[in-house]
Amino acid sequence: MSKSSFHQLGFLVFGILFLTACSGGYNQYADQYYQEGLVFYEKMEYERSIENFTKVLELAPYGKENNKVYYNRGQAYFKKRQYDKAVYDFTKSLETTPEKDKKMRFNLYRSRGNAWLAAQKYNNAIDDYTKTIELNPNHASAYLNRGFSFALQGEYDKAIADYTEAIELTPYDAKAYCNRGYAYATKKEYDKAIADYERCIELSDDPSITKNAEDNLTKLKEVSYD
Repeated sequence: MSKSSFHQLGFLVFGILFLTACSGGYNQYADQYYQEGLVFYEKMEYERSIENFTKVLELAPYGKENNKVYYNRGQAYFKKRQYDKAVYDFTKSLETTPEKDKKMRFNLYRSRGNAWLAAQKYNNAIDDYTKTIELNPNHASAYLNRGFSFALQGEYDKAIADYTEAIELTPYDAKAYCNRGYAYATKKEYDKAIADYERCIELSDDPSITKNAEDNLTKLKEVSYD
């Protein structure tokens, strides 16, 4: 059960764009660039999307809704795996997003946590996922992603606790069982690991996850029967 195979089971779906117009303080040209930036993103033309969002910020540097522009540009940078730039944009958006806008701040902390995790800055990711959970304690993927961050730092007890929370919230998520199985196996709690891998295989509709779980399950049974 290599770390690389475990990493394939990584964190869940990333944040999606807010498909809303930015009207506050914008001129028609800035808003046009913004709308085109959203279209380019949806077409997966992320570089062109970034160029358009950057143009919005140049044309309307004091726009009242620039937090959305930074957020959307951050998502495009994330898609291009430019994680430092994504973190910068999510941070800029957080700085200008009111505390009362809990939905926006939830998405920003979750998205920045994903960027930190992808950049292998696990402590930062844990901090942001914790803030995400504070804003929405029922969001299963935040527990799963924080657990994954803990596991990658070797903090398996904390990872197991988070995976268990994720499973309680979404009991049919194969990834959560497979990730918890890996954590149990690392702690040499083989019976629990076997049970989780078997449940993962039962639930999974992803061939790569199923194959990973089957391979690890075979190795575990060999170890547990020695």
